[in-house]
Formats: sequence, C-alpha cells, structure tokens
Amino acid sequence: MAAAPPPGGKDAPQKELIRAQNATYEVTKPLATGTFGSIYKAKRESDGKFFAVKCESLNLKNSLLRQMSIVLASLHYPSPFFATIEERGTVPNRFLFVVMPLYGDNLCDLMHNANRDRKFSMASGLHLAEQTLTAIRDLHRNGFIHRDIKPTHFCIGRESEDQHHNVFLLDFGLCKRPRFAKKNDEAEEQIRKNAILYRGVVKYASVAAHQCKNLGYKDDMESWWYMCLEFFLGALPWALLNKESEQDVLHLKKRITAQMVASVWKSSPETISGFFELLSIIRDPKDVAEFVDYDRIADCISKLFEKSKANPQEPPDWDCMNDYKGASYQQVPMIAPPEVALKNDQDFGKNDPGPSAATPEAPKKGKKKSKGKKKKGKKGNSVSVDENEQASKMRDVQL
Repeated sequence: MAAAPPPGGKDAPQKELIRAQNATYEVTKPLATGTFGSIYKAKRESDGKFFAVKCESLNLKNSLLRQMSIVLASLHYPSPFFATIEERGTVPNRFLFVVMPLYGDNLCDLMHNANRDRKFSMASGLHLAEQTLTAIRDLHRNGFIHRDIKPTHFCIGRESEDQHHNVFLLDFGLCKRPRFAKKNDEAEEQIRKNAILYRGVVKYASVAAHQCKNLGYKDDMESWWYMCLEFFLGALPWALLNKESEQDVLHLKKRITAQMVASVWKSSPETISGFFELLSIIRDPKDVAEFVDYDRIADCISKLFEKSKANPQEPPDWDCMNDYKGASYQQVPMIAPPEVALKNDQDFGKNDPGPSAATPEAPKKGKKKSKGKKKKGKKGNSVSVDENEQASKMRDVQL
C-alpha cells in the first residue's frame, strides 16, 4: 500500500491507497475490525467503482484469506452463489489483502430487521433455505466441506446491481477437503487421528461435531438446517445456553422434534412436520463420504410452500415493493471432482510497492491462546466451542 502526494498543500488529507496488480484502490471508510482482520470500503481509481477490501495480519499462523483464495482458485465447478475475489496481494511486513465486490446485508442482519418478531416470513425463509442449500451443494460438489455454516456467512446482493434477491456464500476460510477412511484398519485409524473437525460455533454445530468425529458433507447440511430453523423461530431452542453448556446443547440437538418447537413456531403441524423431514434426509447418510440427497431436500422445500400456503411470488421481507425474483434450485450431476492438489496462493505478495505512513492501521496479531473451551476427544482431538473463535473474529460486514 502506498500513499499519493497531497493534492492541495501540506495540510490536505493524504489519500490511503492500496495498489494491487491491476488497479489502485482508495480506502474510503472502515467497515469492520476484529482480532483477525479488518474490512474497508475502497474505491477503484480507474472507474470509481466501490469494493470491499479484507486485510489480515501477516503474523497469523493459519491465514483465512490464504485458505479462502486457495479454495476459490481450486474450484472445479464454478457457482453463481459464491463470492468472488477481484484481486489479492500483500503489503510487505504488514498484511495480506483481498479485493472483493461489495454485497448487501448478511442473513443475520436481514432476519433481525425483517419485522418486530426478528424472524423471516414463511415465504422469505423458504426462499433463503433454497438458495443457501444450492450454495452449499455447489461447494460440496467441488469436494469441500465448509465447517462454519451460519447466517453471517451469507449475504444478499446489491440492489444497485439488481441482485438483492440473490444470496451469496462469502466466507471460505475454514473449508477443507473431507478425509475419507480407506478399506483397512490402519488407514481408518490414521483418518480418525487426523479427522477434519468443526471450527465454527456451538450454536450451529452438528451432533458429530460436538462428539469430535470426522466430518463430512452431511455435517454442513445439519448446520444449514439449524440455521433455517432459526429463520422461522427467530432464535434456536438452545440460544440462551453459553459455551460452557455444550453438553446441554448436544442433548437438545439429539432429541429435537416437531412437537418441541410447535409451541413457538406458529405454523401448521403439516408445515412443521415437513420441515423436520429435511433433518431426517440430512442425517440419513451413514458415511461422511456420502452426499446428502440435495434434490430431495429441494423438492421438500417446494412442498413446504404448498403445506404452509406461502406465496412463492410474495415480495421478500427486505424488499416489500417487488415480487420475489431470486435464483431457484437447479439439479446438477453430483459427481465430486477427483482429489487433486489444491492450487497455491502464489498471487499473494508480488505486486505491492510497500507500506506508507498513510495506510490504514494494520490488523493486530491474533491472540495465541483462545479463551474458548476445548472439548477433548479421543487421542487429544478437540472441537472449538467458543463463539468468538478465529472463524467468528472477522465478521463479514458489507454496506
């Protein structure tokens, strides 16, 4: 990052610039700051278009921006539901950055602002369930699991670009390729020791994640189901339990039924029962290597419109003046790509002239120790149960 000379004398404010390989971006305002990174709104000097610039300290041992960049570069099947990276680079000795399009509100903020009940209408919730299902399906089709599905990692598009009825998956920093056991005991033992564990928050963790088991595609979908249940309830049954009550959360998740939520979900028994059928489909696969039946889930969502008598053309809660025109679920062949090496992140760090006195404050180095509770699994494996852990530090905030 380098600063341009003041345009109007020594007292004129100095521009804060990020010089990437293909363009220069003027930082206009901070959007969010956390322990593990910062987000700025920036204007591309060549055409005046605005972008979001995510910055992350070079001192981090496990870089979320590098992992996000690697995942997006390694996609075999592109998806219109994924956020994109315009450019990426490094301010030497200070921080990494990625330049991304600006998106609209995340689904958590949308839900809280939907109405005074702080939850979505049936039609809006079902449309969001359908689009987020498609985004996760497309990620799984590329051979990745997300490990941190939650409302703040999905945003709607910008109204100025006529995409504010469409949903985008933004965060890929904790994605991993699943580790599937082979046919012999030695390989299975090695897989168990090096299991892919959950790195999100307790609120949306799958039952297997609580139990420190090796995770697969169905675990993302179980987190998705909890997220969608929150759309309709406004708060999950275990929302008031803190991170020290993980076993109580696990107990509720293992035993949750339609009857348990009927008192707070003011909908027909057929609608609630139909929604719980989704959870049965998600938990049906016996092996982490199996895909969930995404097409069947999408079909059940369509039937929920009929059971609940919701109007599919009804304007979404965040745009009451226009009929719904968001993307719909489309079937695709579910054949995971061959497991090849991930593409590297060599594009970071070769194009920036270096820091200057006028650059935005670099993100601070993350704390070495997490205050979150760690639950020990077999052979010392652990699962994060702290809502303020690394994945949640850098919240996706857009204007």
